[in-house]
Amino acid sequence: MATSAQTVQAPARGRPRDPARDARILDAALALVAQVGYDRMTVDAIAERAGVSKPTIYRRWNGKSEVVADAIRHRKDEAVAADTGSLRGDLLAVVHAQAETISGDENAQIVAGLTGLLRSSDEFATLFRERAIAPERARWAQLLDRATARGELAPGAVVTPLFADIAGSLVFTRVMIAREPIDDAFVEELVDRVLLPILPLHSLEKH
Repeated sequence: MATSAQTVQAPARGRPRDPARDARILDAALALVAQVGYDRMTVDAIAERAGVSKPTIYRRWNGKSEVVADAIRHRKDEAVAADTGSLRGDLLAVVHAQAETISGDENAQIVAGLTGLLRSSDEFATLFRERAIAPERARWAQLLDRATARGELAPGAVVTPLFADIAGSLVFTRVMIAREPIDDAFVEELVDRVLLPILPLHSLEKH
């Protein structure tokens, strides 16, 4: 599991970084987004909730938009599934992890608030693409690279970032728009009838 300290781009200054303190700051930011919304959230409020000083936050991030972007990436990093040993198993695990990241009342409130922010703030949208979307796509690429190494995918197959976006988009629609639960049947149908059929597999046999 990646720590939030690994997600922060700013160089360390002064005392050594404390991953636990960074995690408290990131968790505090997301909790405040859920409770009061991004616009009403302040760096002062983040500092108070995390039990740190305001300068501590500014030594790590330039402002609340960077804190929130890194908090989202940290939440995604925590949901990264381990190598299960098969392509199908990896896909099931990743979709389950995505569902856990977005499900729940607090998480749904965070997602709803940030969706509007992504449309209204070019600055936050850029940070989100760099710190959340790009690493997420890279993880999907790594998953497919493992499958190629195991001989499940044809060597040299080109899979565009579109593939990495499909599952997350369908999970988002299911939870945030249709407001339906993510159960095992949905995850298996998504993997077996949507994701696996569009990949250049050596075999469609389930692993």
